[in-house]
Amino acid sequence: MIAIINVNVFDGQNTLNDQAIFVQDDVIQRIVPMSEVNQAELPETVVDAKGMLASAGFIDLQLNGCGGVLLNTAISTETLKIMNETNLKSGTTQFLPTFITSDGESLVEVIEMVEGTEKPEQLGVLGLHLEGPFISVEKKGAHREEFIRQLDEKTAHYLADNADKICVLTVAPENTPQSVIDIVREAGITVSLGHTNATYDQVSEKNGLEMATHLYNAMTPLGSREPGVVGYIFDKKPHAGIIVDGIHASFPSVRIAHEIMGEKLFMVTDAVAPAGTDMTEFDMAGLKAFVTDGKCHYADGTIAGAAVTMIQGLNNLIDHVGLSREEALRMATLYPAQAVKIDNEYGMLKAGYKANITLLSNDNQVKHVFQMGKHVF
Repeated sequence: MIAIINVNVFDGQNTLNDQAIFVQDDVIQRIVPMSEVNQAELPETVVDAKGMLASAGFIDLQLNGCGGVLLNTAISTETLKIMNETNLKSGTTQFLPTFITSDGESLVEVIEMVEGTEKPEQLGVLGLHLEGPFISVEKKGAHREEFIRQLDEKTAHYLADNADKICVLTVAPENTPQSVIDIVREAGITVSLGHTNATYDQVSEKNGLEMATHLYNAMTPLGSREPGVVGYIFDKKPHAGIIVDGIHASFPSVRIAHEIMGEKLFMVTDAVAPAGTDMTEFDMAGLKAFVTDGKCHYADGTIAGAAVTMIQGLNNLIDHVGLSREEALRMATLYPAQAVKIDNEYGMLKAGYKANITLLSNDNQVKHVFQMGKHVF
């Protein structure tokens, strides 16, 4: 048993002051006011939060790499460990290691790697996000064109057979038949629209697109006569991730999206190897990339992922987008949990939920992190 005392608790809905959190193994047992705590019954392990704010651990549904490593260039459990260790410093306790467009052999390799990783949930891994290769050439962004292809039924069945390792699959809907969308979706994989050159009508023709990948980026914009993919997202409101680094989307654009989307909008980092480091150059899935003033890019200026962390994004939401601390926290915790249907165990601090807890100072700096009940940072 672990007790966190003298802590203010943001449970995902409200902030409760001067509380105590009791954790047994990897589950929150109870949260009670300090006035109801019998000091003589406290467990041996006690963490005095001294008035800090406890939030559910952050959940990043799009993380290509960080801490100097990139999943595409180092497909290994060691990479997942480094990503997790880097995440914890920024308050992130769960993530989807994201594998971008690659050749078929590498796609199989990364799935088999996760399958061979013992207790991936202890490393914060909720499953893979396969961002490609079933995307649009026209909106490929930093992805390698030679590996882009259409999702066929044989591959769709393979992905469905491995749905316990795959959480999200990003596709360009205009290039993806409904039959294969149905195959992966019915297996429990969340299908996300992204890297797409579709029109509004082309997206509307498809069913089962429950998410959108990095809103605004690598998709057709909202226009007066052609609403595009951005217009579709604003109109139909699937869950959508957004990168809050001030580079991928301006802060006013984030604010506009939040006003329209509300709880359907969640924050992602789309981070690559330099996140959490001071790297200025890196290998972006086989291509040389650079970091200039926080922008990750190729030599031609094409954006190549992000260097932002979740705690930096959280502070951007508060300081530059203008959200309340509580709503910014929801965008980092509850809303991503809802997007992938795990909000019955993750994304909130309540009895029965997984004990993933981030303690923040008054100026929103990460001071302590508990992952699956373990005090890890």
